[in-house]
Amino acid sequence: MAKDINKTRMRDTRILVGIILIAGFFTAPVMQTGSFAYEIFRLAGFILLTACAIGRIYSTAFIGGIKNEKLITVGPYAMCRNPLYFYSLLGAAGLGLMSAQIILFIFIFGGFLFIYDGLIKREEGFLAEKFGADFAAYKAGTPRLLPDIKKYTCPDELAFQPKYLNNAVWDALWWFAPVPLFELAHLLHNAGILKPLFSLL
Repeated sequence: MAKDINKTRMRDTRILVGIILIAGFFTAPVMQTGSFAYEIFRLAGFILLTACAIGRIYSTAFIGGIKNEKLITVGPYAMCRNPLYFYSLLGAAGLGLMSAQIILFIFIFGGFLFIYDGLIKREEGFLAEKFGADFAAYKAGTPRLLPDIKKYTCPDELAFQPKYLNNAVWDALWWFAPVPLFELAHLLHNAGILKPLFSLL
């Protein structure tokens, strides 16, 4: 069941990213390329993408290879029940800011929030059935998505399987894949090679 849920997430995410990239090539940012506001949006987006990558790698170190086998309640999982999805939302927001289009930012962030909201509900139903009272207690005392830093706890030692950490690194790098494509779209627009069909706010 858990694998089927994850496949749905990956499919929906790829579809959403594909729509975003197409929009990036055929729409023009409302703010002038190279302007102060444009550069601030891009920098903020890159910072969020970096936080997404680091956060997802760190979270995977705690859960890689034992997800759905044990109830993990330490490290980032002490701060919120779904740190991987929280960092993915940061990445979605980062991509939206890198597009330098407010409407596209809202669409990207809203789309990811919709995907992960449904996913979290399905996963938590699975965890409630498997871990019963332990998960109920964890759910009652731990935020769903927004981390509470004060709740952070970490064991002195942590056992993890390197292959899952390696996969997490590759997964994190994929979040940056749209960045050069956004850059290419802007270069083609500025050179007049590709004419945007319309501009979004």
